[in-house]
Amino acid sequence: MTVDQTFIAVIQGIVATSFIGTFVAYAVIIVLRFRTAKAQRRQNKLDQLIEDRILPQFIQEMGTESAHVSIDQAVLDELALMDKRNRQTLIDTLIRLRWHVAGTNALILHRIYVLLGLNLDSLQKMKSRKWYRNVQGLHELTLMDYAISDIDILRFNLSEESELRSAARSAFMRFSKNEPFRFFDEVRDPLSIWELIGFFRILEQSRDTVKSNFANWIRYSRNKTVVICCMKLAAHEQSLEAIDSIEGLLNVNDHSLRSHAINALGHLRAVHTQETLIKMYPNQPVDCQCEILFSLGMFRTPRAMEFLTEQFQSAFDFEIENHVAAILARLVRNKQLAWNPLHLPSRKQRILNYYLHEQ
Repeated sequence: MTVDQTFIAVIQGIVATSFIGTFVAYAVIIVLRFRTAKAQRRQNKLDQLIEDRILPQFIQEMGTESAHVSIDQAVLDELALMDKRNRQTLIDTLIRLRWHVAGTNALILHRIYVLLGLNLDSLQKMKSRKWYRNVQGLHELTLMDYAISDIDILRFNLSEESELRSAARSAFMRFSKNEPFRFFDEVRDPLSIWELIGFFRILEQSRDTVKSNFANWIRYSRNKTVVICCMKLAAHEQSLEAIDSIEGLLNVNDHSLRSHAINALGHLRAVHTQETLIKMYPNQPVDCQCEILFSLGMFRTPRAMEFLTEQFQSAFDFEIENHVAAILARLVRNKQLAWNPLHLPSRKQRILNYYLHEQ
């Protein structure tokens, strides 16, 4: 075989390989799309079954104060016939519905979850050696309000997987009968914003959760994210006993921590800190100044209103100017401040008018 023939054979091989590779790639794409479409059809079918069988019972139970919930046995029998794969889809659907209901309707979903033995599926995942299965089980049990013992949850707090630790914290917070935030004592890694959002969601869904005193964690924790998280939770829960601990952070060197403390004092309506905030205002970085202005807007005292209007009229910093204008405009719109400034510079008047007419 000559050199030219060898070269041509190589080229033909490359072309043939590329055609085969392209064909295989398209075949894989088609198969994946087919499987996805099939899974979606299965999901749609189950969603329709849920809608046709379970949702009408919400209407029957709506407004009922009784703790006893009756569920049509025919519905349970039909759902019980589902295979393992469909059972997981049913769990996912129940969780999705659980996000949108409360009271008796939430109890209906919980009862279906238990009567069909779906809780056993979730508990089995907690026993798995695969951490992501543990996470899935914890999430399902937490979101469906199926109580787990503290011991079963705490063993996951020492996991090397941050996602598993996060799921365990959420579960412990939901089900602990003593101190739902006790895990803060052991937290060494930074808490994420998503964990904080999860904490808020659980608090909103379970108003019967034991109230915590966040003061000690704010005062003594060496984990900055725990301190910030506790300040936000204290503000959300209106935990007034935490105010003294938060006040102690007004003099810390970390201005990020200081700004969070100022914000929390505003949400907690700690009016007695008003003069302290006003005195420290000139020497603060912009983010702390903005939080001081926010807190004064929350206090709504005559002294606070006077300071806000003065700052708007004298400020030259663009961020400060807009921030205080937004606060004043909100107070005026809510009829909490009667203020009709005269002889404002045209630029400041335009800024104020923008926020006054903002919806």
